[in-house]
Amino acid sequence: MELMTSKYTIDLVDRHVAAIRKLCKVCCNGFLLKHLEALVDLLHLAVERFAQGQDLAQALCDFTRVASQPFVSCKTSDMITYGHHLPAFIKGLVSVLSYTLPPTATAGLEQRKAMFERLRIEVAHTLACWARFGLDEDSVELLPNQPLIQAVADSGTPNLRILRQSNVMDAVSASFRSEDSPESIVITLGAIRDMSLYRPLACQITNCGLISNLVHVIRVNLLGSDVLLVAAEVLWNVLELDWDGATEALGQEEVIESFRDFMNAVLTRGYRFKDKIFRNDMMVLLMYISKRVENRTLFASTGLMALLLSYAVSEARRKELLQSGVLERCLQEVRVLPDLGDGAKASKGIPLTNTQEDMEFRTLLWGTLARCCSSEPCAEAAVQFGFVESLLDCLDAEAPPEKWSQEQRRQVQLEALSSLFQLVQYVPDAFMEAQGNAMVLQLLQATRSREVQKKCLHLLQVAVRMGPHFAENLGQLGAVGTLVELFTDKDNPMTSRQMCASVLATMCKEYPENAREFRKKDGVEAMRDEVVYRPGETTDNHLFYSLCVVDCVWNSVVGTRKNEIRFLDAGGLFALLDCLEVAPMILKRQIIGCLADLMEYKKASEKRGKEVKGFESNCCEAAKLFTQWNSQVTMKGALRLLLELWQCEQQAAGNLSPDGVIRDLEQPLNPRAPPTLALGELIDDGDSTVTSTSRLAGKFRHAKNFADTAGTGNTNAGTTNGTTATVTSLSRTRRAKIYAVLKCIGFECQETLSIAERQQMELVKLYPMAVELEMWIKVQESLAIRGIKPVSADRQWIEDCVTERKDQAAWVQNIQKKLAEERQREEEASLERFYKDLRGRAQIQRMPQPPGARDTLPLSFSQF
Repeated sequence: MELMTSKYTIDLVDRHVAAIRKLCKVCCNGFLLKHLEALVDLLHLAVERFAQGQDLAQALCDFTRVASQPFVSCKTSDMITYGHHLPAFIKGLVSVLSYTLPPTATAGLEQRKAMFERLRIEVAHTLACWARFGLDEDSVELLPNQPLIQAVADSGTPNLRILRQSNVMDAVSASFRSEDSPESIVITLGAIRDMSLYRPLACQITNCGLISNLVHVIRVNLLGSDVLLVAAEVLWNVLELDWDGATEALGQEEVIESFRDFMNAVLTRGYRFKDKIFRNDMMVLLMYISKRVENRTLFASTGLMALLLSYAVSEARRKELLQSGVLERCLQEVRVLPDLGDGAKASKGIPLTNTQEDMEFRTLLWGTLARCCSSEPCAEAAVQFGFVESLLDCLDAEAPPEKWSQEQRRQVQLEALSSLFQLVQYVPDAFMEAQGNAMVLQLLQATRSREVQKKCLHLLQVAVRMGPHFAENLGQLGAVGTLVELFTDKDNPMTSRQMCASVLATMCKEYPENAREFRKKDGVEAMRDEVVYRPGETTDNHLFYSLCVVDCVWNSVVGTRKNEIRFLDAGGLFALLDCLEVAPMILKRQIIGCLADLMEYKKASEKRGKEVKGFESNCCEAAKLFTQWNSQVTMKGALRLLLELWQCEQQAAGNLSPDGVIRDLEQPLNPRAPPTLALGELIDDGDSTVTSTSRLAGKFRHAKNFADTAGTGNTNAGTTNGTTATVTSLSRTRRAKIYAVLKCIGFECQETLSIAERQQMELVKLYPMAVELEMWIKVQESLAIRGIKPVSADRQWIEDCVTERKDQAAWVQNIQKKLAEERQREEEASLERFYKDLRGRAQIQRMPQPPGARDTLPLSFSQF
C-alpha cells in the first residue's frame, strides 16, 4: 500500500504489478483472514488505478486467482473477527467487471481485449468457486428428513449469504449481457447456476433482468453447445424459488415465441439423447410458466399451443389431421412451418417412443396442455386437435398398445386420467361427445391397479357434477351397479369406497332412475351397514368416510319411498341415531339434516296422488321407530338426545342463564352480544351430559382469548363479531333441523324428562315464533338505521307483531322460571334429606350401648 500511495513511487506501475504478483505468489494457497481489511483496501486501490488506464490487468488476474481459494485462519476466531469484511471484498472484486467489458476496439487493441477477457474469466471462476464451496451435506445443517436442496434454498451456505450481501448479481448481469467469450459465458453460467440454488439470490436474478439473457443464450446455442442445458437449469431453479417474479418475467409474448421456436426445433430435429433432455427441461419450464393464469392465453396466441398439441395427440389422430390438412393449416397460421421450409416434413416430426425420456415428456406435455385449457382460446385449440379423444384412447382396456410394458401402460393411464380430470372441467361437452364416461367406467371395471381405480373415481367424482346429462349418461351405462359393487368390497381402500359413496350421492340426487337402480343393486343395505362412526378401528380418516356415507343416504334413500321403506326395515334409522350420539359436531349436523328430511318428506308426497298413503304410513313408521330408540350407552331416548343438542346450541349462543332461563326476550335464540358471564358459565358448567359441550366451550375460550390479545380494540371487535356471526349462523341451522325432527314426531315424550330438558322443550315449541320475533326486531333496527319512518298503519302492524311474539316469549320464560324454582326446591329438599340422614347416623353413634351388643348394632357412618 505504501508503494502504491507514496508520492515517490506512485507512478511506478511496473513495481506495483510486481509487488501484487509477489504477494499472490506468497499466498498462493489462500489469503489470511487477518489481512482481509488490508486486502480490501489494496483491491479497491488497484481497481481504481486500473479504471484510470494503468496496466494492472495481469496483477488483478493473479489476485483474483488466489481469491478463489478458501481464506486461511490463524485462529478459530478469525472468521468472527474479520468475516464482516468479506462482502466488501467480493464487491470490490466484481467491480472490475464494469471496466473489462469487450471494447469496440480496432485491431491494435487485440492484446488488451484478450487480457480483459482473461480477467473476466478469472473473476467468473472465483465467483463460481465461492458459490460452489459448501454445497454438501457435511457443510449444511439439515433438519430431520430435509433434503439438501431444500436446506440450501432456505438458509443457503455461508458463501452464498456473503454473495447476497455483496449484491454481486447486478455486476454479473451487466457483464453477462455484453459477454462474447464462450469460455467466460460457460464459467459465468456455472456460477449463476450455483447461486440460483439460494432463494434470495434467485430473486436477485429475476430482478436484475438476467432471465431474458438466459433465453438468448439458449437461442444462440440451440441444438449446439451444452451450455443451453446449464441456462435451462438456471431458469428451472429460478422458477422453483421465485415463481411469482420469474413467471411474470417470462410471461412476455417474445419470450413465449422463443420457447415456441425452441420446441419446434427440438421436436423436429432433436434426435440426440441430450436434445431430448433439453426438450424435457423446456417442458418443465413451460409447466411452471403455465401455472400463472395470465400466461396461458399467450400459449394460443403465439402458436405454442398448436405446436404442442400436434405432438400430444395419438398417432392415429395425428394421421387424420395430416390427411385432412388441419394440422398443416394450423401450424402455418401460427408461423411455425415456414421457418423450416418443408411443411410436410416439419409437420411429421420425430415420433415419441416408449423410452424413459419420451414417457417423461408425455407426462409433462399432457399436464401442461390440460392446465392451459382453462383459457378459452387454448380450449378451442385442444378440441380442434382432438386432445380429449387422444387421452381417452390411452384408457382403452380392450386394445392395449403393444409398444408399452405393463408398468408403462399403468403410468400412461394415470397421467391421462390426471389430465382428463382438468379437461372435463374446462371442456365438458368434448368429454361427453368422446364417450368419456363409458371409457372411464370401462377402465374402472377392468383395472386391477388401486392407483388407476382411485384416479378413475376421482375423475367421475368431478365429472358427475358438470351437468345433469353426466349423471343420466352414467346411469344408462350401469355405473350405479359398478359403484355399489366397489363400495361393498371391503378389500378396497377406504378412500376409494368413500369416493364411490360420493359419486353415488351425486348420481342419485334428483335422478329417480338412478335411485331406483341403487335399490335394485342392494345399495340401500350396503349403505346402512356403513352408517357407523368407529374411528378407532382404522388408521384412515373415518370422519370423511362417514360424511360421504350419510350424504349418500340423504340423496339416494331419502325422498324415494321404496328406498326409505327398505332403509327403515334394515334398521337404518337406529343406525343413524347410534351414530348421532357419538359423532363429532360436523357429522351430527349432517345426520340431523338427514333425519329431518326423512321425517318430513311426506309433505312432498302430497303432490303424487296414489303414493300419498304409502308415504304417510312410511313417515309414521319412521316417527314410531324414532320414539322407540334407546341409547345402548346411556339408555336415553332420541328425543332427549336432541334436547341435549339443542341445549348445547343455546349455551353456545350464550342465551341461557345458570338456571336455564332465556336471557333476552327480544332475541330468545341469538342474543346480540353474549355477556362475558355467559361464556364463563358455559365453560364452567359441569352439569351437562353432552360430551361435546366441553370441547365447544374450549373453542369459545380460545377464540375469546385470541380476540382479547390480538390487535387493537377495533380489530378485537371485528374478530369477535365475525366469530359470533359464524357460530350464530351454524347454530341457527342446527336448531332449525332439530325443531323439524321434533315437530314431525311430536313434542310428547314417553320417558320422564329432567327439569332442564323440560325447560328446553318449552323453547323448542316456541322456535317458529322466536325466529319471527328476531326478524321483526331486525326490521325495526334496519328502518331506524336507514332513517325510514313507516306510515302509522305499518308501524302499528310491526309493533303488534313484535308485542304478540314477545308476550309468547315471556310466557315461555315464566314457565322456565317456575321449572327453575321447582328444581331449586327439589335440590333443597334433597340436601335437607341428606343432612337429616347424617344427623340421624351421628345421633345413633353417640347413644350408649350395653356391653356385648356392639356386634349387633349397624355400622356407623364413619365405618362406611
